[in-house]
Amino acid sequence: MSVTIKIHRGTNQIGGTVTEIYTENTHIFIDFGTELPGSEGDLTDHDMIQMIRKAECDGVLFTHHHGDHIGLLKEIPQRDIQNHPIRLGLGKTARKILINIHKTLAGNSSMSTDQQEEHGQILRILQDNSRWQDLRDGETFYLGDFKITPVRVDHSAYDSFLFFIETQGYCILHTGDFRTHGRLGKDFFRRLSKYLEGKQVNVLLTEGTMMSRLSEKILHEEELEQKAYEELKKPQNRYAFLICSSTNVESLASFHNAALKLGRPFIVNHYVYEQLCLYRETAGKENRKLSFWKSYPFENMYLYNDKLGMTQPEYMKKQGFVMLVGTSDAYTKRMEYFRQENPENDPLIIYSMWNGYLDEKGDAYQPKLKALYDRWPRHLELHTSGHAYREDIEEMIRLVHPTDAIIPIHTQEKEKFCHLAIGELNNLVYPLHDGDIYSKL
Repeated sequence: MSVTIKIHRGTNQIGGTVTEIYTENTHIFIDFGTELPGSEGDLTDHDMIQMIRKAECDGVLFTHHHGDHIGLLKEIPQRDIQNHPIRLGLGKTARKILINIHKTLAGNSSMSTDQQEEHGQILRILQDNSRWQDLRDGETFYLGDFKITPVRVDHSAYDSFLFFIETQGYCILHTGDFRTHGRLGKDFFRRLSKYLEGKQVNVLLTEGTMMSRLSEKILHEEELEQKAYEELKKPQNRYAFLICSSTNVESLASFHNAALKLGRPFIVNHYVYEQLCLYRETAGKENRKLSFWKSYPFENMYLYNDKLGMTQPEYMKKQGFVMLVGTSDAYTKRMEYFRQENPENDPLIIYSMWNGYLDEKGDAYQPKLKALYDRWPRHLELHTSGHAYREDIEEMIRLVHPTDAIIPIHTQEKEKFCHLAIGELNNLVYPLHDGDIYSKL
């Protein structure tokens, strides 16, 4: 039996990676997301949609819930070109997170009817249990010829996985996006070693996002928390607005915990609060630092809270706070309230996202985000990557020690894999192009 790997997209860009692995009988895809802004690939989202509609496909497995990995979900047909049902696989909590997101957006009156319907359509797909395989750490399942074992990884999206994909004694490991500098990544390689016992990986498909950012210093989430604490404890920073992805559970926890040490509330909108409750139920069981127990949803600004003995804004003024904000106009009123309450000392803006979104000359520029950032004169950029640094990629390769091939994906610098500190394994690096095939008979 032959095993074939085809990288439809993702050999020369970050995000939008689509990988097909197949035998004569079974075809599976790993990830099916939208391109990130500024991607330089030749194949567009439209090309990927046309491809999947004409493909043999028994299942699509998603490593995690970020849009560049699952953003084309609604374009996946229920049945493939051979009329076989297409199974979908995602972490159970990750699916709940997406359901919360699209339920909120489908009911957002500020969106057009078409936009609301689009989110409603995605919501219906996510809620259709008959189509889904819930992925759980270490729980093997079968899809046609393939034996698949998902293993939880640390990433800036909670409930992310790598995949062992085995058939007829042949083993492929697809890392998805991973890192080791978060709280949930501390013992990652020790855990992975246990899954490798008795296995010989033949092909390793590994992400390489940070290969184009080799000068960036590694910052652990616990270091991020400590740096946030040191800044927030300064008297002039009692009022702080945070710009951070609502799905970046570890970094949200870093800022929440820093505020907690200072006796300050962590204030978020109702949608984000529901997300934090999900994290509390799942991630908090893995690590108590992810419990978010001092987080609170927005209340009406003029509503008297019996428990507090005052309104929520009055309590925030008294205690200080960290408040998660976004580009929506709904945040403006609350933000301006605290500017007026403290006219001699503007609140602090903490920016904890990739700085490429603020670069007016870059392809990923987000003008609304830059306008929010520029609204306040006092800024602090405090962020850490959700991806593996060079050292982690090298350790992954050395530990897995594939016999046949190392294929870089999700990277703009695939050629740099040929110069990693991995000894004789450098000879196994295959820097493929989009559309290329790697086959083993």
